[in-house]
Amino acid sequence: MSVENNTPIRTLVIFLTLLFALGCKPKPTEAGMATVPNRDTLVSYEPYELEFVRRPTDYNFLSPRTIDPAAYFPDTTNERYLPIRYLRVNFHLMNTSDTLYPYWGEAGWKYAREVVIHANNLLKKTPELWLTPDSMEVPALPRRLLLSLGRKAGTDDYAVYDHFDDELYHYLHDGKDRNRSDRDVINKYAIDKDSVLNIFVMGPPRDSLDRPSWRSPGTVGIFLGDAIKVTGWMESDRPPWEHRGNLVHEIGHALGLRHAWTSNDGCTDTPVHKNDFWTRPKAQRGPGKTSNNLMDYSNRQEALTPQQIGIMHFRMSDITGRQRKWLVPYWCRYNPHEAVRVTKDLNWEGARDFNSDIFVRRGSLLRINNRVHLPEGAAIHVDPGARLELGPKAIIHSDCGGQWAGIRVGVSSMGTRGEVVVNERAIIMNEA
Repeated sequence: MSVENNTPIRTLVIFLTLLFALGCKPKPTEAGMATVPNRDTLVSYEPYELEFVRRPTDYNFLSPRTIDPAAYFPDTTNERYLPIRYLRVNFHLMNTSDTLYPYWGEAGWKYAREVVIHANNLLKKTPELWLTPDSMEVPALPRRLLLSLGRKAGTDDYAVYDHFDDELYHYLHDGKDRNRSDRDVINKYAIDKDSVLNIFVMGPPRDSLDRPSWRSPGTVGIFLGDAIKVTGWMESDRPPWEHRGNLVHEIGHALGLRHAWTSNDGCTDTPVHKNDFWTRPKAQRGPGKTSNNLMDYSNRQEALTPQQIGIMHFRMSDITGRQRKWLVPYWCRYNPHEAVRVTKDLNWEGARDFNSDIFVRRGSLLRINNRVHLPEGAAIHVDPGARLELGPKAIIHSDCGGQWAGIRVGVSSMGTRGEVVVNERAIIMNEA
């Protein structure tokens, strides 16, 4: 008996066919929920044995002969590519035995802490530059630098020290009796000078304050190679924020910056100009007219060029230099939750100090051609389809007494591997 000639059977077949079709109809998928299966997935990371590299047991780092600011430009796509730096500072509030100035004790350390807070707020900003060289676009980049006010040894007190010294309390920036370059106060009172940038806060001598003709020089200071002297706050009632520009200006000098209005500051992105902000009428000040560069003189010391930022990070990354010793060595504390993920082609010609693992992701290239520190436990992971290159100047090490975990190559389910290419002059030290 054929189905075609049997109406009940034919009806049943049609009904079952429709029921089956409706039952197997896929559920609608919301936008963004559909996925395409990836058949070549990461399975594991395997240790990569570096064979043709140098492995010295004792190595003396050499001071760099030239500065390449571009090698230390912050990357706006991922700020982690240039590690942030925390500069340790302390303060010495110089006073007389009869407390000529009101800032000492609680009033002193609270004021100093407020100055640091405002200085850090300035460093966090990225204001546009008012003056730039002709026909040059100069971007405003993040500074990747903050100040860290330490604590006194063995206490929870801020590292703000009171000194009552009738011979060394005062500071004169100009005039025949100026003592701005005198180091006696530094030699006597500096604390942990090799690991902390000491800042001496000083006021004018008593007899200057007593003269009707005396005028305050404002907020000024000087960097003397291993410490800073500033004036303008002990004898005045200026709010703490007014000292931020002067303080960070002097710290800029401490980190290798020169005055920006000159032709010999080492930066091609800072224009030569008259530095005449204070002598101009207010109507002739502002963008395109006067400078707001941190390393010029004005009441808007705030902006930095990429090359200026690069010079500071070069100094802070020089393992032989004084500036790196002033930093909080946070890079020694391994943090597995702050991995640096390389998701584009990068060429690190500048030194780096990381506190975490590095992951070179699929389709990306990381070339290292300078010193890179990794803490104990941290590794460089090269995903399948990614490439790591170590150039002839590459030095990978752990600077904190431990052993970094080496290079690990990712292997996929289809056998794809991460690629590692090494110049035979590259140096590997402290590898587990």
